Amino acid sequence: MELVLIKSFTNKPWRNYETYELIEKCLSQKWSVKSIATDNPEELHQYLINQRQWSEDKIFVFNIAEYLDETNKLGFIPGLLDAWKIPHLGSKAETIALGLDKAKTKNLLIKKNIPTPKFFIADKMDLDYSSYAEEIKYPLFVKPLYEGGHIGIGDHSIVYNSSSLNNEITNIIHHYQQPALVEKFIGETNMREFSVGIVCGEPTLFTPVEIDYEKMQVDNKILSYESAENDLERIKLVNDKAISESLINLTQKTFDAIGASDYSRVDIRMDSTGFYILEINVMPGLGPHSFLPEAAESLHGIRYEQLIQRLVDHSLKRQDLG
Repeated sequence: MELVLIKSFTNKPWRNYETYELIEKCLSQKWSVKSIATDNPEELHQYLINQRQWSEDKIFVFNIAEYLDETNKLGFIPGLLDAWKIPHLGSKAETIALGLDKAKTKNLLIKKNIPTPKFFIADKMDLDYSSYAEEIKYPLFVKPLYEGGHIGIGDHSIVYNSSSLNNEITNIIHHYQQPALVEKFIGETNMREFSVGIVCGEPTLFTPVEIDYEKMQVDNKILSYESAENDLERIKLVNDKAISESLINLTQKTFDAIGASDYSRVDIRMDSTGFYILEINVMPGLGPHSFLPEAAESLHGIRYEQLIQRLVDHSLKRQDLG
């Protein structure tokens, strides 16, 4: 079995040069590994064809990126790999695409009776959305519909009136060239936020952790783009068994509802009215300091290289390759 690592570099800590080098080192401990960094789909296709011929049709792709060219969102890697019928880590392309569309994901969760904040989509800059907002009630949270990695999220994302709502919608449509998702902001004083990773295997592992906003010393309890880029996010373990069980149950339901495979991460908020799924990240960060790897080591004693290898082992077995 030949493993091919696709390197799609960004300035994000979980997709930088050091992370990819570490992943390649971890994979090389068990498998023969080749790697490629390109933003050209044709070049990638030819490279994979050559590797497949060299390895007698037995290759597996380790990929942690949505696009070859993330800046312009070109070269949707899972879609390319599925079209070329090349087995790869993680969910199939249509599931990843679904996860990237927050509205479709939330509508699916609602259909499956999985709790998520009420929302609406704003796709026009010159339309007054006050009536939609009043139906849900302020405060509201506004973010780009298709972005991940906390892109477009900051203190400005929380809005308390129609003026700031319309300004934020306009900014998102203009700057990101996409609609805005507007949802009820779960942010009462005693609100708690959790991130729950799921790593499939025997047994399936869950990594419920709580966002430690006190240590982050933020004005508003949100995970902003700035906090992600500067690695300022802090977590702590969930010691309440009942809460942990509820988080795990919701994570499994969300994972199954969207049809994900191998691994994911689900973000959940809790207030006095219950638990709410904010979103599922079908391709969460796998950098050494990302939520999922850090929680896997803290909760299950799984070192980083063990996690990377476990993901591959399970995915190979799931696809009858190992």
